[in-house]
Amino acid sequence: MGWKQMYAMGSDGAVNFTKISTRQAIGVSYAHSQFQMLAAALRFMFISAIFGCGSSTPDFPSTSQSSPTEAFETVKLFTDVTKHAGISFVHADGQRASYEFPRSMGSGCAWLDANGDDRLDILLIQGGPQSDTESPRLLAAVYLQKEDGRFADFSLEAGLMGSGYGMGVAVGDVDNDGDSDIYLPKYGPDQLFLNDGTGRFTDITQDAGIINPQWATAAAMTDLNRDGWLDVVVANYVDYFPGTFCADAAARQDFCGPQDFRGTPNRVFMNLGRSDDGKVHFEDRSAASGLASLPSKSLGLVCRDFDNDGDTDIFVANDGEANQLWIQNEETFTDEAFVRGVAVNRFGEPEANMGTLIGDFSGDGQLDLLVTHLSGEMNTLWQGDARGYFMDQTSRFRMGAAGLAQTGFGIVASDLDCDGRLEILVANGKVKRDRHRIFSGGDFWAAYAERNQIFLARDSDLQEFRDGNAGFTGPEEVSRGLATGDFDQDGDQDLLVTSIGVPARLYRNDAVRTGHWLSVRPYDPERKRVSYGAKVTVIAESRSWSAEIIPHTSYLSSLEPLAHFGLGAVSILTSVEVVWPDGPFMVEVFVAPATDQRVELIRGSGIERRTASVEEVP
Repeated sequence: MGWKQMYAMGSDGAVNFTKISTRQAIGVSYAHSQFQMLAAALRFMFISAIFGCGSSTPDFPSTSQSSPTEAFETVKLFTDVTKHAGISFVHADGQRASYEFPRSMGSGCAWLDANGDDRLDILLIQGGPQSDTESPRLLAAVYLQKEDGRFADFSLEAGLMGSGYGMGVAVGDVDNDGDSDIYLPKYGPDQLFLNDGTGRFTDITQDAGIINPQWATAAAMTDLNRDGWLDVVVANYVDYFPGTFCADAAARQDFCGPQDFRGTPNRVFMNLGRSDDGKVHFEDRSAASGLASLPSKSLGLVCRDFDNDGDTDIFVANDGEANQLWIQNEETFTDEAFVRGVAVNRFGEPEANMGTLIGDFSGDGQLDLLVTHLSGEMNTLWQGDARGYFMDQTSRFRMGAAGLAQTGFGIVASDLDCDGRLEILVANGKVKRDRHRIFSGGDFWAAYAERNQIFLARDSDLQEFRDGNAGFTGPEEVSRGLATGDFDQDGDQDLLVTSIGVPARLYRNDAVRTGHWLSVRPYDPERKRVSYGAKVTVIAESRSWSAEIIPHTSYLSSLEPLAHFGLGAVSILTSVEVVWPDGPFMVEVFVAPATDQRVELIRGSGIERRTASVEEVP
């Protein structure tokens, strides 16, 4: 099943469809971490007691809380098709038994169409070499999808070569030529690769003016100044010194945490477009924009218009420090995280903020912010309003308490069964060893391994489920990257997962479908690419659904850039609206497509345009 393009209604009223195919300080004891968990649980109970009845605040779904002895209901959701699909990637995690800090933090993954054949391909980030060598090597594996749905290893031909320890990935078309380019943030100088349209890449880092020697983690491609060219925002982590010795309370060596090092400034590279030589160039405006004024220890990014004033703002998830929410005013940024309620949790405490997720989890039509955390801390949800202010409502969104015993990194939301309600999936893995599992020459990472989690919408609740030993929650690994994408184009979201030192996993969504669906790709023909930052609203008689094209959420990963909607029992739509992120803020209205298909909305071909209201601006 390929994409269908949506064009304007003709003069005869007919609709034309043209088918195209961590974290704890040195010496902090296990007992202290248990105390943190107990304290967090007591806080949760306290808040629930205060706000559980008679509150005017909208209720969030509740979730069953996990305990070591609790039995979870098992449902059939995902099938591990990694081997059958032809994917043989194994994450290289550096030297065995080494406690160099970067080993515990990476690496990510991405969905992209690398060769322009309208089939999703896979990119998997490598960590570090097994020796001290710094000679150029493959930084990432690229697997191209074939006509039969399997994948072929194209890594050598793709040519993503370099040095350093791989962390994240950002995917986008920086030169507006119709293909996906790649930015690789890492421990070691970052690199920008230009795609020739066939999935072969050229390193243009130096020529493009990209210089970032700090330890970079996440990156995002987004149009900050609305000029039609994708800029690059980079989250930098700590000023780590290799060879630093860190230990647990028993003086046994373990991975360092962010509190042992200084933070570093984040970066903004503004895309200047093509110059006279035909090449794309960037300018480092980190200092001029204000983003570099506050060094931080950053792991996650969300770039979108938080305050609905027409320009892109930047949320930065910081590890063990207050988060930052950089509000833009004509290409300069001011950190308003404290004012807007997302700097710390409701107790005024900074947390180990890692993975990021944006979505309407409260059902009020406004986008909320969900961030994963270290074990002993709840995964925090901030409920948003139309003005860009947030309130920590984790106690009402009780999935937060279910994460107390896990360390969450990657996080995604998807309507897995298309019933009209979002489910949430979390990739887990410790950064400090479990004291009951000590490395003694066997599996080094066994002392850090955890199960992943799935929270399904059931009636008015979000409940934790298992999907069997062969599913997403089956293996106990040290998972990091997590990305959704519909690789088989069957109308539901599949999963790509990366974990430290083991094979990546491709999970096919085999959930029983209970409703209709629609997948929308907003396409800008002038820029020859999917419109990052576009807001898509699907409208039916009884309700509507909205989503924004933000592929750089989760943790160190890039999601398929489309809006997927589970519609439940709704089989007939009235219209689809798109607010484009650059140029005049106009709502473009498209004729209602049939449900249960993938459609591509072409900018400028809608049946109506009107000025966007404040609530509609993405």
